[in-house]
Amino acid sequence: MIGKTHISVLILLAAGCAVQSPYDRSFVSQGIKDRTAYELGQETQPGQFNLPEGVSLDDGLSEDEAVAVALWNNAPFQADLEALGFARADLVEANMLANPVFSLLFPVGPKLFEAKLNLPIDVLWQRPHRIAAAQFDAQSLSENLVEHGLGLIRDVQITCADLWMAREQARLGQEDAQLRFEMAELAKARLGAGDVSELATSVAYVDSLRADDATKRFSKQIILLRQRLNALLGLISDDTTFDVIPSDVTSRSEVSIDELLEIAFVARPDLRAAELAIEAAGERVGWEQSKIYNFIAIIDAKDKGEDSLNIGPGFSIEIPILNQNNGQIARAKAEMKQAARQYEAVRQDIILQVRQAHTQYVSAHEEFELWNNHIIPSLEEALEQTQKSLAAGEVSYLSILEARGKLIEARMRWTELAANLHRTAAELNYCVGKRMI
Repeated sequence: MIGKTHISVLILLAAGCAVQSPYDRSFVSQGIKDRTAYELGQETQPGQFNLPEGVSLDDGLSEDEAVAVALWNNAPFQADLEALGFARADLVEANMLANPVFSLLFPVGPKLFEAKLNLPIDVLWQRPHRIAAAQFDAQSLSENLVEHGLGLIRDVQITCADLWMAREQARLGQEDAQLRFEMAELAKARLGAGDVSELATSVAYVDSLRADDATKRFSKQIILLRQRLNALLGLISDDTTFDVIPSDVTSRSEVSIDELLEIAFVARPDLRAAELAIEAAGERVGWEQSKIYNFIAIIDAKDKGEDSLNIGPGFSIEIPILNQNNGQIARAKAEMKQAARQYEAVRQDIILQVRQAHTQYVSAHEEFELWNNHIIPSLEEALEQTQKSLAAGEVSYLSILEARGKLIEARMRWTELAANLHRTAAELNYCVGKRMI
């Protein structure tokens, strides 16, 4: 009898061995790498800033390098990753067995010595559902963290594009301010010669002031965007300065909307997380249903006198007549239905996001190509022709200034369209859940 008792105890101890969770930082890093070719760095201490191998701030950052730095150091994302510890703890808790209860009754008067060991073995059929639910929850959390990583990548790419646009606009703004100053000075000279009115001179002067004000606005915008990018990269110091080189996204993606949706349904981690939530809810239904029968194994020892101890097994079972755990079972089923509804909501939201992002990307690319391939070259050719006409004495220097002004204005618009193309490409990649452009 004692041998059987030892075997039962060993079985329970074996069942209580820790379950290792594969859903850790490496899982999240691999999920991001499979979708974007970027990966996470090693875990660091709070406030510690590390650069990936081969990356230096001294020679500027490419867009890819900026993303890599952000994934290594972005403080909110690193805080989100610590939630993996909660999932790991929940899995450990789900794996634990209830402690046996040992009762010892001392002999008093005619009563003899008695001892009992209660083993709650109902956990053996409840535990698999509990562990499975915890594993699904851990995987769902990891998939959501992959989603957070993709969102961080998008934010860095968009901020890099905005910062590049602000720097280019500031440079063009200085050219425009100098041009407007020359036009204002020329208007003064012409006013003295009686060629133009005071009103025309005043208009030229105001245009010069407005161009100078625009240059100051662009400079302030550069400061704000650099501060935002530094925060995304995990840089604390405001003294750190570096150039940003955006990636080339001018080559148009020819993937159809239907193909993008098929890829998104496979690649989007939040959709996979919603699917895992249904699986976890289903396991919780089975777990609650298994709680209907609460079974306790008993090992009873009684003193029979004359140094004789009688040991025998027994059991105790709760009879589910009045309470069959109906409330918790109903709640678990309702949670499973809600998870199914949430999955469909996420799926429909992905369809909307991908369609809108694709429409915006196609529109941005078409507008960029129009200005890049037609409008800008036409204005450059017009300036060249005007310069030739000036050399031939056919036009005045004012015509050159006006042609330069139109070209600067067009290049300013081209810069906005180029940055918008970067933004829409980053948004499309995020909505698909995989780097497509």
